[in-house]
Amino acid sequence: MTNAPQYPPVELIAPSIDDTAVVRADPPGAEAEGAARKPVVMLLHGLGSHEGDLAGLVPFLPTAFTYASLRGIFRYVQGYAWFEMPVDPSRTEALETSAAAVEAWVADQADRGIRVTGALGFSQGGTLALQLLRRNPGALDWVVQLSGRPFPAPMPGDAALAAARPPALWGHGGLDPLFAAEDEDAVREFMSAHTRLEEERRPDLAHAVDEVELRAVASFLQRRAAERTTG
Repeated sequence: MTNAPQYPPVELIAPSIDDTAVVRADPPGAEAEGAARKPVVMLLHGLGSHEGDLAGLVPFLPTAFTYASLRGIFRYVQGYAWFEMPVDPSRTEALETSAAAVEAWVADQADRGIRVTGALGFSQGGTLALQLLRRNPGALDWVVQLSGRPFPAPMPGDAALAAARPPALWGHGGLDPLFAAEDEDAVREFMSAHTRLEEERRPDLAHAVDEVELRAVASFLQRRAAERTTG
């Protein structure tokens, strides 16, 4: 008998992203690169966290982008979430509410002349980043998902995503208590079939991000920026 984690319930705050809570940030030195409006990378936090969490990574990320960290639309204990836990594969709507909210926020940015080019998500945020592509493979140019996994059910857009195969980085730890070996294999199989996968596996890392993984993220983003300028 296994001891499954016990999760408090989530509570929907609103069906849309609170734009007043979005943390917008540039890495140090970005101002020196000129005033041209840069593409935005969304930062999507994990379960029970908040919009200020992943914003702490921005100083270590490429200055070719600007960054916007979003707050989950569900309240979870003293933080926020993107969907309820544990995940029920029969209830795809559990994730679709957040995916639709983020899509609407991205569309609103586009209406204001701001281009959202990619997403970096941790845990639940990584699942959500992948879900955006599963709904529309052209929604983002690429994703970084750290310690996350695809929603465990087929989606109507999966075939289109497999045909498009956008770049994706998957960073995760070999000691992550939320991932058994078969879970790793399932994520690797899905992402290899549906994206141009780059994997950064840290054997001694738990459910977290370390310096080596962060360097891999920065390198991945830098290469995406180079593709944008030479493409």
